[in-house]
Amino acid sequence: MSGPPVAGLKMTLSELWKELANLELVHALEMERSVIESRWYYSHAAVVPMLANPMSKTMEFTLEAYKLIFWDFDGVIKDSVPLKTAAFDQLFQDYDDDVRKYVREYHLLHGGVSRHIKIPHYFRTLLDQELSEEENFEYCQRYADSVVEGVIACPWIEGAREFLNSNPHGQQHIIVTGTPQDEIEHILKAIDIVGLFSRVFGAPHAKPEVLAQILAEMKMEPEKCLMIGDSMTDYDAAVENQVPFLLRENKENQEHFVFFDGPKVSNFLHWLC
Repeated sequence: MSGPPVAGLKMTLSELWKELANLELVHALEMERSVIESRWYYSHAAVVPMLANPMSKTMEFTLEAYKLIFWDFDGVIKDSVPLKTAAFDQLFQDYDDDVRKYVREYHLLHGGVSRHIKIPHYFRTLLDQELSEEENFEYCQRYADSVVEGVIACPWIEGAREFLNSNPHGQQHIIVTGTPQDEIEHILKAIDIVGLFSRVFGAPHAKPEVLAQILAEMKMEPEKCLMIGDSMTDYDAAVENQVPFLLRENKENQEHFVFFDGPKVSNFLHWLC
């Protein structure tokens, strides 16, 4: 995860990790990286709150002001994050508690990152093992087999389906998720909402690049768009493209977003009024 360059600060987050690499400290610190990243954002947001979060909670949130809404899927439309966290944990059930704890925490912090990236990262970082393409495919397939039907069947985030179906403000909606492209298209068709989105982007599309692409294609001003997400990956994509961010808050991400003073929702029921 890389933070935005900030005037008056010595280095960005990516520059920090490069410096640590030069000091040969990254390997020792890797298990605590997610904690360090969260604290980095917290401290920098305190210094430059309007840059780290262009839409602070002191500014009135008006939903109808946005012409285009980017939606994450897991944890925003469907309450599928616990299911996917458990699936990652299951992949590493034969390993010790420290490994499984890191896998769970890293997944929650980087919710929008593809499993095709996460799984090799876990093996490389925790087990000093490089997976072949075939091995990575096998692990990713095992993961997919354990989650797809569960995602289809799991509960909705309250109000999300009703709001999307009614689209009371005539807004355009786009899915941007770390779920593989063919898989998210299958899921959206199975739950009968694929037609509610003008575009659907899954992995290997990266979220920051998707937002930048859509803004350029549509010649859309960033402030006329909204990113709704529940992970630092979603937040990063919004900040990188100067798009306002709405946090779908839950008990799993509260610690990661202690710095965030922008608008938050736990569900979308109040949007139906």
